[in-house]
Amino acid sequence: REYNTVDMSRIKMYQYYLPPYQAAINAGVGSIMSSFNEIDGVPATGNRWLLTELLRNQWKFKGMVVSDYTSLSEMINHGVGDLQTVSAIGLHAGLDMDMVSEGFLNTLKKSLQEGKITQREIDQACRRVLEAKYKLGLFVDPFNRMNVERAAKELLSSDNRKAAREAAAHSFVLLKNNNQLLPLKKSGTIALIGPLANNHRNMLGTWSVSGDPSQSISVLDGIKNVAGNKVQILFAKGANISDDSTLVFRTNKLGVEIDPETRTPEVMIEEAVSAATKADVVVAVLGEAADMSGESASRGEVVIPESQENLLKALVKTGKPIVLVLFNGRPLILNWENQHLDAILDTWFGGTEAGNAIADVLFGQYNPSGKLSMTFPINAGQIPIYYNAKNTGRPYTTGDPDTKFKSDYLDIPNDPLYPFGYGLSYTQFDYGPLSLSNANISPTRPVQIKLTVTNTGNYDGEETVQLYIRDMVATVTQPVKELKKFQKIYLKKGEGKEVIFTLTTEDLKYVDSDLKWVYEPGAFKVFVGGNSRDVVKADLIGLKEETRKGAVQKAPKN
Repeated sequence: REYNTVDMSRIKMYQYYLPPYQAAINAGVGSIMSSFNEIDGVPATGNRWLLTELLRNQWKFKGMVVSDYTSLSEMINHGVGDLQTVSAIGLHAGLDMDMVSEGFLNTLKKSLQEGKITQREIDQACRRVLEAKYKLGLFVDPFNRMNVERAAKELLSSDNRKAAREAAAHSFVLLKNNNQLLPLKKSGTIALIGPLANNHRNMLGTWSVSGDPSQSISVLDGIKNVAGNKVQILFAKGANISDDSTLVFRTNKLGVEIDPETRTPEVMIEEAVSAATKADVVVAVLGEAADMSGESASRGEVVIPESQENLLKALVKTGKPIVLVLFNGRPLILNWENQHLDAILDTWFGGTEAGNAIADVLFGQYNPSGKLSMTFPINAGQIPIYYNAKNTGRPYTTGDPDTKFKSDYLDIPNDPLYPFGYGLSYTQFDYGPLSLSNANISPTRPVQIKLTVTNTGNYDGEETVQLYIRDMVATVTQPVKELKKFQKIYLKKGEGKEVIFTLTTEDLKYVDSDLKWVYEPGAFKVFVGGNSRDVVKADLIGLKEETRKGAVQKAPKN
């Protein structure tokens, strides 16, 4: 649920959530935003441990800290105090700029007079704000980069549109492709069906407030641009994105994304079925509207809306091969679709050039190579589901007939529908066995992991080779798999390539109970594959680095 509070251990925070922020700071990021969340019962915007002890003292961040939109005044709802109180707390915690709440503007003078804050704290925050403006060149030119002529020339330039088209195509994930239905031939008749097939606004996705829908390419336009004149296109909307009036109203809060027709669902489905029966293949463009996912867009049922599901079931009854082009900003439950459809291409929200990029992939001008950065469940009961979970004391093993008193479900499997890292190609990739340069690893002795990946299919293509590890015995329990490295390689049809990963003990470290990154010797497993499920594996022994006292080296991670 969006804007919900969470409670996590410091170990989880340090090991999984903080490293990307620290990496950004090490790379020179200029500003940090405090979140809506709370840590150990103290909202982030007023959390001195987070904004000063960790950010300033441990990580040596010198830039500016700004609140999220009204996160300062939202501390009132958390139960911290009134606006004057939370403003003083925020300033003392290390907050430099108050976005929108106006607590700093309207209460700090009074708090200073009452001795609740110091002039030094005010001066420090002001200095950081002014330094940020100085570094941006705003003292020399307060309208720096705000150039209307440059914007008109560059924003939607041909080079930028070309880059957007390529980026979108690379992001799509092929989830299913029975009997090599895709890529489509540039001939015959295609029934293009769905409320997102001839739609411009929803190509842009959520938080595209500066986007111009009139400049975006719909899927219908893209297919016309790419398919050529030998393809006949029969278009039918088939359904509204949703017929739920409450969902429509709430989704359209920031602009019309769902525009229901006055025609009945039955009439629209009948038109779509008629088009499908005349076609060689059906391309159904369905899924979420832009603001059905993203900020303030939680859904109780993460499925394709019922109006579109009814359309899809009617299309399946025609017996025609069906390609689902899916728009979504989150993992959806696609169990029925996976069972009944021939091909599924997840396109997320591809942006201005979405239609052209989708057509490029559908007709094989680009071989899809995207991989899932999240796990897709079979059923809502599995949520939350993620690949790097920890084992329980009673783990369930797939295929084990004795499931009683194991951590499983009575009515569904534990496994996801599509695992983390998953994504098909129009070609196939064969993974050879792993070869380790040495079976042991130590702080002064890395290991090279080698294998040959071969393109055994009929198309040139790209594959993302993924390396996972598992620490089999540790002082603090570790996940069943952790992604550590990956390489994206290009292989021509029939070509094989040796892929080499170098693994060091830095890659084997985890956060211990003292919140230090440590390496512990012992047994590890190494997995390599095209996703987190389908892997080849090898055993690795971690050795300690002998010191004069024979102690195990434990060093903080850089």
